[in-house]
Amino acid sequence: MRPVFLTTFACLTLLFSQTVNALVYEEAVQDESAQESMQIILAAEMPDIADTSKTRYGELKQLIKDEREQVPTTFFIFGGGSVGPSALSNLDRGSHIIDILNSLEPDAMGVAKREFSYLEDELSLRSYEAAFPMVASNLIDTRFNTLLTGLTDTALITRNKVTLGFISISDPRLVNEYLLDNVIVQDAEKTIRVLSQELREAGADIVLLHFFDAFPTVVKLLDEHVLNYAFNSNTRYLDSIVPEYLKDPRIFTLDSPGSAIIASLAVNRGFELLSVTKSDLTNIPADPVVENQVNSYLHRLNRLLDDNIAYWDGTFSTRRDDVRGKENAFANFVVDTMRSFGKADIAIINGGAIRGDTTYQKNTQITRRTIATELPFRAALTVITVSGQQILDALEAGLAGLDQLRGTFPQVSGMRVEFDSNAPAGNRVQSVYINDEQLNLSKNYVLATTDYLASGGDGYASLAVANTTTVASFKRTILVSDLVQQVLNLNGKLDSKVEQRIVDVGSKP
Repeated sequence: MRPVFLTTFACLTLLFSQTVNALVYEEAVQDESAQESMQIILAAEMPDIADTSKTRYGELKQLIKDEREQVPTTFFIFGGGSVGPSALSNLDRGSHIIDILNSLEPDAMGVAKREFSYLEDELSLRSYEAAFPMVASNLIDTRFNTLLTGLTDTALITRNKVTLGFISISDPRLVNEYLLDNVIVQDAEKTIRVLSQELREAGADIVLLHFFDAFPTVVKLLDEHVLNYAFNSNTRYLDSIVPEYLKDPRIFTLDSPGSAIIASLAVNRGFELLSVTKSDLTNIPADPVVENQVNSYLHRLNRLLDDNIAYWDGTFSTRRDDVRGKENAFANFVVDTMRSFGKADIAIINGGAIRGDTTYQKNTQITRRTIATELPFRAALTVITVSGQQILDALEAGLAGLDQLRGTFPQVSGMRVEFDSNAPAGNRVQSVYINDEQLNLSKNYVLATTDYLASGGDGYASLAVANTTTVASFKRTILVSDLVQQVLNLNGKLDSKVEQRIVDVGSKP
């Protein structure tokens, strides 16, 4: 007869064995479940750390940490649009943005238009500061016939045995908009086809494309499985004009700055899209380390820029549609200041040079930060001699971007312009008067503008062939933002108004 204690021991051993097996099985199931799904977190367009309604790096860091705890196979892709412009980037050319992004540890960053706010060589310097690949797939430096220094044409990232290939393309308009003398933009579709094949041959399980400007061909590339998914980082589409192709579920589009997208994919089902969650970062507590880092930069900025220099003598708007689609009171102050200081007949700036996107109430204080935020580009005052024909061509070029509010809209001083927004681009100007005299196409005029427009930026090609006058020795040495600050400091207030300088006769009944 078997002793009782042996029988009991055998039963306990069996029970323990079954418990251990159950635990091992449960762990195996959990591990398998973890591998069944993956995530891609997407964010972009956070250039101004002082604007907490749109820029939330601390909250984004916390979101990434939380999601990776739940799903270890989580990639984080940043869609750029953030190196500039802003008040602080005006001082350090976007170095603080790269420093903050290093703390967020993106797997890759796609280069968008704003990365060229301080031109291509500054972007190359930022790429050497970055601890992550900065991808610009179809941009070539003509000086060396290679990729822009420091940038890469693709990124290949592996997490938990899943490998993501990443491509980022730019639109040819980039070169003219940002005056990139040393850059050419290669054909996007051809570039994508070649690089996608190379990525798959190198082991990519899926290929993700990043783009900013319009690119309807992306749907064809998705249908042909050249790409698996695409990420459009342009948050500036108006609800009424969002292109239909961007509504394709395989294209992830941000609703607004300060938000993020979480795309969940089924690894074991050919990376089928399971869900797309749009996260409002305002509802997430900020990571304390990144928050302290951001606050440190803000503290430095506050010390430099928070001196009061004047006040708004009235209610003023610098909202995007107000400066890019019609005459604007603040813009009038800027161009009047340029024309007066430059002793010019007329002055022109592009509405897109004004970036504050803010409404100011009467008697609100104006600080150095206000002007640095409103005029963040380091645009220098330039005085040139132009013909009447060149003025007309410049106005037509500026009005050509009106339909998409591209920022080319001409804000003017010393002239009255009537245009028809219903007319085709290139034929919108109806009349131009300078000093109450009709524009003489063969006569020369002295024009105060920015070095950007004088070099043909934003499509103002006619100004690039004009003659730089010898009257003003200060040309290209005084920043427009500094000039505006000096005048405000002397005046103590900003009291400009709308004066029917540029009028849309096509909108009249």
